Amino acid sequence: MRLRMRLPAHAPAEARHTRPAPQRPGGRRAALLAGPLLGLGLLAGTASAADRLGGYRVDPAQISVSGISSGAFMANQLHVAHSATFTGAGLVAGGLYGCAVLAAGPDGVQPLASLATGPCMSAPALLQPAATYAGRIRDFAARGWIDPVEGLGRSRLYAFTGKSDRVVNPETVRRAVAVYGLLGLPTVATSFSDAALDAGHSWVTQAFGVACPDNRDPYINDCGYDQAGTVLQTIYGPLQPRAAQAAGALVAFDQTEFAPGGQPAPHGLWDTGYLYVPQACQGDGAAPCRLHVVLHGCKQSAQALGDVFYRNIGVNEWAEANRILVLYPQARTVAASDFPVPRPDALFNINPEGCWNWWGYAYDSRYLFKDGVQVNAIWRMVQRVAGRPD
Repeated sequence: MRLRMRLPAHAPAEARHTRPAPQRPGGRRAALLAGPLLGLGLLAGTASAADRLGGYRVDPAQISVSGISSGAFMANQLHVAHSATFTGAGLVAGGLYGCAVLAAGPDGVQPLASLATGPCMSAPALLQPAATYAGRIRDFAARGWIDPVEGLGRSRLYAFTGKSDRVVNPETVRRAVAVYGLLGLPTVATSFSDAALDAGHSWVTQAFGVACPDNRDPYINDCGYDQAGTVLQTIYGPLQPRAAQAAGALVAFDQTEFAPGGQPAPHGLWDTGYLYVPQACQGDGAAPCRLHVVLHGCKQSAQALGDVFYRNIGVNEWAEANRILVLYPQARTVAASDFPVPRPDALFNINPEGCWNWWGYAYDSRYLFKDGVQVNAIWRMVQRVAGRPD
């Protein structure tokens, strides 16, 4: 019973935090946050309805992924599962592969929410050695559930943990970096900001969000640090300076076709995702562009925040200046009532904070692998954008 009652706390990005009463810090930060949210259909260049996700000219050697908290765990899962395709990953405040796994069997893994809320988030002394997690990845690759591990050694990695993070303990991120090293990623290919900033649990920006040390909604913190640019330049190398504004198109697309049976709700997928298309990537004659996937954390999806996350974390401005398509898949909450068939263990499989699946909710014992529901859905989105059969 105690575990069941604590299940709402298993969200890594914003779990165990209720939305506080409105607070208005002074100065520029207040002005940025105090205004009303723009409607999803009123953004310049945004589709008025969710269209079918289209294809673009994409350089297949320039596809990458990043995420914050539960999105960092999912970014890591995508990178490990498809390391032959993803050239790099950015892990912000999370991302230790298989952290919530108790055991692996012939058909998948046995995850525990108590491992997610305990060792993975708040009790680092109970984490397994990095070699244990690396060994699991090698085993899963040998079974053909994920790509061969050699691809990880040829990629690039950005990792970040804030000094004031009170949601995911910094040791979890350190352990994730160590696992990459054991799998062949050279230190020179890794940029790790290890508690160098007094940041709370958040995606960090130069001038948007709540105070830097905070651990609260919207989990976007103003620290005077351009995390978006650092992530992208770690993965892609030196880039052109960010654009003054994101003048490209924000396209809403239908995510239901990527969900099993066209039913996204029971699997933690929102109906609509978003794609930022720079001006230079539009039109049939456009030269190939890069593609970067960005994954929000818990309580940061469009369901919870509208356009706040994908409009304000700073990625689109860098994308506009550097020919980078940006894919923003969207998760959602899952309640027991969302499952089509009532089951007595439904409360052990819910997702009350709209997190990405890194502990096996929604009855997905394959969530870490290529055929995991969310990993497969995002992968098919990537394939579609890149103009490949999905």
